Amino acid sequence: MTNLIRLVTALILFTLTITHVFAQNSPFPNPEIMISDDVNLKSIYIHNINQNIGVPYAKLGETFAISFDDLDNDQKNYFYTVEHYDSNWEKSDIFDTDYIEGYNEGSIKDYAYSFNSLEKYTHYSFRFPNNSMRLLISGNYLLKVYLDDPSEPAFVRRLVIYEDIVTIGAKVDRATIVSKRDTEHQIKLTLNHKDLTIDNPAQEVNVTILQNNTWDNGIYGLQYQYIGNNTLIYNYNDKMNFTAGNYFYHFDTKSIQTAGLYTDYIRLEDIYNIFLYTNEPRYSYPYSSQQDYNGGFVLRSIDGGDTATEGDYTLVHFSLKTDIQYHDKDIYVYGAFNDWRLEEDNKLIYDKDYEVYKTNILLKQGYYDYKYVVVDKKNNEFMPDAISGSFYQTENNYSIIVYYRSMDSRYDRVVGFYQLRSFEMF
Repeated sequence: MTNLIRLVTALILFTLTITHVFAQNSPFPNPEIMISDDVNLKSIYIHNINQNIGVPYAKLGETFAISFDDLDNDQKNYFYTVEHYDSNWEKSDIFDTDYIEGYNEGSIKDYAYSFNSLEKYTHYSFRFPNNSMRLLISGNYLLKVYLDDPSEPAFVRRLVIYEDIVTIGAKVDRATIVSKRDTEHQIKLTLNHKDLTIDNPAQEVNVTILQNNTWDNGIYGLQYQYIGNNTLIYNYNDKMNFTAGNYFYHFDTKSIQTAGLYTDYIRLEDIYNIFLYTNEPRYSYPYSSQQDYNGGFVLRSIDGGDTATEGDYTLVHFSLKTDIQYHDKDIYVYGAFNDWRLEEDNKLIYDKDYEVYKTNILLKQGYYDYKYVVVDKKNNEFMPDAISGSFYQTENNYSIIVYYRSMDSRYDRVVGFYQLRSFEMF
């Protein structure tokens, strides 16, 4: 009887979680640009050299360090280019010379072969912008890395280049609506544009807000609610809400000589196999705080020398045991390590013999955050918190991006950028 009550309670909570997830945020506006990575390319890592962890944002004039591994373990002539996009991630109607000084194609010349690793690979790295390719304007950019043809890239990544013109004041609170106070965060926002002339803010300015650097559940195209003296005020009761989620699952493979954090055991075959402890859904559990990287990852090996060329690859085995079998739904392992993608490589398959959902993913040594997300195949609805649940106490990172296009301009600039964390409410 106790088990039956627990199952019924779980079903009710699961249903409530699904219901409020879709009351809010819009899907990514242009998913067609996000082509799948080449299957041989792994550990794609992009970070602002002024930051300690990978983030896709940089102030105009700052530099990204970009690296990746090719499992073919030979030397290839990779190139890169960038394209300017508007706030809706549609390609801007401008020429290359409008946003690039120099050449809009660069050759990736820095490479090195792996050493002392079971999985052989070639490590590539480059920096962008640089002396040969300097950005002239802010905005959304799509980075393309390719071999022969930029229309057939090996991988693409979204970058945001911003200017500090608009001053942003922002705060994150528990949701105002009583029924959502335990599960959602509400963003309040004020823009001060005394250094920027705005003639028609309803047409010239819009705001995007991202949670933990993922675009899938972002809020797009926000318009101001009130206007003041050189200020635009965004203070909606429900329009700027995010489900707070839960802390991320995580694991540590910085050493493959001994089992690391949340690792059950290691088995050596052709390569190292890392079997993580089986996870369980947490939507029916009381909230428990744990430190995480908000879905991020760090590539690092402490078994040898330079992680870039001596870090080994392991086949990481994920498993999820649930009381509910998700018919007509897909479950994915989700995090920055796969650019928050929902693809076959990170989809779980139900194992009837063990009654668990399982998958395995080839990952370089390091520390990884991840979560399980659900997609309803009938209506293609994305449910980021269906497995983990949502609790207002959860610490999240929120990125606010302010886009501006004057009435006589042909492209969107990013004139303001700000990040804040939800722990500031406590």
